[in-house]
Amino acid sequence: MKAEDSGRRLATRLVSVLVLARAILAGAEVEAAPRSRPDPPGTATEVRVGMFVIDVASIDDASQTYKADILATVRWRDPRLAFVAAPGGDDVRVFPLTEVWQPDLLIVNRREATRAYPDQVRVAPDGTVLYRQRFLFTLASPLELRQFPFDRQTLWIRVASLYGSDEVTLVPEAGDTGRRPQFSVAGWSVALGEMTADTVERTAGERLPRLSLSLTATRDTRYYFWKLFVPLGLIVFMAWTVFFLDHAQLGPRIGVSTASIFSLIAFQLSLGRVLPPISYLTRADQFVLGCSVLVFLALAETILTSKLNAAGRQELSRRIDRIARPAYALLFLVVAAITLS
Repeated sequence: MKAEDSGRRLATRLVSVLVLARAILAGAEVEAAPRSRPDPPGTATEVRVGMFVIDVASIDDASQTYKADILATVRWRDPRLAFVAAPGGDDVRVFPLTEVWQPDLLIVNRREATRAYPDQVRVAPDGTVLYRQRFLFTLASPLELRQFPFDRQTLWIRVASLYGSDEVTLVPEAGDTGRRPQFSVAGWSVALGEMTADTVERTAGERLPRLSLSLTATRDTRYYFWKLFVPLGLIVFMAWTVFFLDHAQLGPRIGVSTASIFSLIAFQLSLGRVLPPISYLTRADQFVLGCSVLVFLALAETILTSKLNAAGRQELSRRIDRIARPAYALLFLVVAAITLS
């Protein structure tokens, strides 16, 4: 019995020693993953950033945002994490991102972001740290819509570090930057621009390093040609038909003019839901406004000639109709040429 009790006590002590050893080793690993900047004061830490655009899913004119699927790659060197790889062992160590120093990057124009992978870094034997993450972003990007729908937009992905520019230097990594051949966004063609490095002012006297990747999006105008310009042209020429109706048919003449006006109002409301409340006129607005003026002119001409006809001046009213037919068509061509060319 005494020998059995001695064996149990020995086993208990061995377990305690093993637990203590694991705790010590765990503490050593935490210490081996420092959270302070790896370079001394006065020397900026170089951080290389690459962004591969997997997809652009949508561009929202009204909210001036777009959705993008991006694979971000970040590299820097921390000599304190260097190690000697054991023969036949792993040549990479993995740490949670929160347990090592990292350059505190943020997407400046982010509205929403979803991560696809765990936040981990992989450390090579020479201390090179690799962080790779796939993000599903909703990004803000102000749009210049004066040429809508013949516009070309620049969409930005802006990355900054919360460290000052004297502490961290952001460098574009061309090898990790690119795009897939096809994007799923409808109604646009998107081209990849260049990634540039600069600094942005945070407070007086403090500047943060920043990287900016541009995407050039060109709108496909065919949708708006068939959904906007052709129907508006038909409405204008529907109003044009009043010049060919007999003056005795006042009801049909007024009915055609008012129907054209209501149709234009519906178009303006639908266009207002597509675009944000901007203070300037787009080319589409100019076309709609020009068509609205023409339709109201047709209504005014109808009322004028009807009054002249009722006053017994039929010849003058017919002469006005004959002049209005080519003049109205010519004015429409002028409006189309000014706004669409």
